[in-house]
Amino acid sequence: MAVTIDKEKCVGCGDCVEVCPTDALSLVDEKAVCDEDLCVDCGVCIPECPEDAISE
Repeated sequence: MAVTIDKEKCVGCGDCVEVCPTDALSLVDEKAVCDEDLCVDCGVCIPECPEDAISE
């Protein structure tokens, strides 16, 4: 299972991308996206999001 990103809340700051240990997160069209094949559902990105756009 991978994290879910709310595209309406995401402002594309990239904070989640910086902390992802598996490089599963990236910015596409100024929004965060998660590669479900790489995400290990560690949750490190969740508290890093200032907009609360990421959930499990």
